[in-house]
Amino acid sequence: MRQSIIVRIDSEEPARFWQGVGDILIPADDVEPLEAIYLGAGELISVPDFQQLINGTAERIEFTLSGVSAETIAMAVEEATSVRGASLHVGIVTFNEAWQVVEVAWEAEFRCDTLTVSSQGSQTGRVRSITLSVGSDDTGRSRAPIAFFTDANQKRRSATDNIFSHVAGMVAGKSRRFGPK
Repeated sequence: MRQSIIVRIDSEEPARFWQGVGDILIPADDVEPLEAIYLGAGELISVPDFQQLINGTAERIEFTLSGVSAETIAMAVEEATSVRGASLHVGIVTFNEAWQVVEVAWEAEFRCDTLTVSSQGSQTGRVRSITLSVGSDDTGRSRAPIAFFTDANQKRRSATDNIFSHVAGMVAGKSRRFGPK
């Protein structure tokens, strides 16, 4: 069985890549509303293993595409802002013996965070890379800091607010009737 990885970034103008050479036509389904051409990205250098957890920790992974042209780097820098927050779908496309698309199975959905570019010199020339950091929906969330409902803390926020002026008189085991005294 022949398989390859496909990636769809739902930015302003959706970006579509597959881990191969040349372009392929992917049929419409629940992720791709109309049939679409996916550009051959050659070898995606880093397509890490990912997992879908229920009640687990939020996951963050990086996709790296290496050996890209200077024009592609310029285009990535230009589009970096539209990619942030966009949905990214990762799928597996299955081919028959004649390399015709048989099936597309979408494996995971992530949220794009940052797109970075790098360029390093080597003995054979310059190697340019694009790295896209993505995470599950929970990676961007954080817990609110611990709040203390004291008069002093409230006065720092609003000097004339007296809503917490009676907090100091509240202790465990004692009840206070609210309203005017």
